[in-house]
Amino acid sequence: MPEKQKRFCEKCKVTKNVDNFYKSNNLEKYPEGFLNQCKDCITMHVDNWDSNTFMWIL
Repeated sequence: MPEKQKRFCEKCKVTKNVDNFYKSNNLEKYPEGFLNQCKDCITMHVDNWDSNTFMWIL
C-alpha cells in the first residue's frame, strides 16, 4: 500500500497527511497547491461573523 503524501503545518509545527490541508489554486503563493496551515489550525481562528478572519482564505 503506497504511503500518503505528507506536509508540514507552519502553525502547529506538525507533519500531517496532505488530506489535512486545503488545496489552493493560487500557485504563485502556494506552488505546491496547498495552504501552509492544516485544516485544524485554519478553522481554529475563523469567526463566521467576522469576515476579516477568513477573507484571506478565499
